[in-house]
Amino acid sequence: MKIVIVGEKGRPHALAGALETGGASVERPPKSALGAAHDDQLGELAAALIAFERLFADDAPDAVLLVSTSNLALAAVLVATKLQIPVAALVVSARDEGGMSEMNWRLIEQLADGTVADDAGTISASLRALVVG
Repeated sequence: MKIVIVGEKGRPHALAGALETGGASVERPPKSALGAAHDDQLGELAAALIAFERLFADDAPDAVLLVSTSNLALAAVLVATKLQIPVAALVVSARDEGGMSEMNWRLIEQLADGTVADDAGTISASLRALVVG
């Protein structure tokens, strides 16, 4: 199963290795495709929407795992939902970023197919169920 992890903020999330050990192929969006200044939130969101649409159209993952409530994560859930790619959002990342992130979380929570605990086994099982189901 191919999973794209979104929202790691420049540092690999600990779950990536555990998911790979469990047999999943873990990928990340290429940083070069996600350009726009972080102080331009609308520009960042627009650039990410375009980048994810291209990325998912070229090589669609089986599922998307959101590990933050960033604009990048919001863009990923919007595009994945449009393309009917299952999305899981990590519960612990929900409200840890403040400001616009709270609004992003409310949108992500509505659009994601499920929320999951910060446990590789649970995430893997949940994503497999979403892909099969």
